[in-house]
Amino acid sequence: MFPEKAVPRKAQVWYTDFMVGVLIFSVVVITYFYYVEHTSYSDETLMSSLISEAKAVSNSFVTRGYPVDWTAANVTTVGLTDGDYRIDSSKLSDFNSWGYEERRGYLHTTKDYYFYLEYLNGTRFNELCEDPLAGCVAWNSSYNLAQNTRLLIYDSKVVRAVLYVYQQP
Repeated sequence: MFPEKAVPRKAQVWYTDFMVGVLIFSVVVITYFYYVEHTSYSDETLMSSLISEAKAVSNSFVTRGYPVDWTAANVTTVGLTDGDYRIDSSKLSDFNSWGYEERRGYLHTTKDYYFYLEYLNGTRFNELCEDPLAGCVAWNSSYNLAQNTRLLIYDSKVVRAVLYVYQQP
């Protein structure tokens, strides 16, 4: 009777193929995020990283910084001394005037840190604990902690520059 018309074949998506594809994609995404969330540094790797950061920040402190006569307006790298292990009080004052995150940025570290100066008799000064983010509490409860101490001269007296670099628990 009537000739059958040829139905043009176009791309078709089968429902089961689509569901299998979504299922495989979901399993891969969930597995990836589970792996990323539950994988952490090994203790050795983390401690090595913290020690390296502590040395780098401490080395920065005992230099002049960059530029050599930096101010709060033009600093690139913080250095607290005159180049001869004598603390420059104007540089220390500029350093203290910044907030915690700003100081951390100029120190070029991604880790948290806690820094203070102390006389050889143990009397601390330049401890910036009024800033709640300054690490005064968290460093003490961290399991992953590296300390670095340098001897410097401040007002003709020998002082310790104590730096803790840590990973928050």
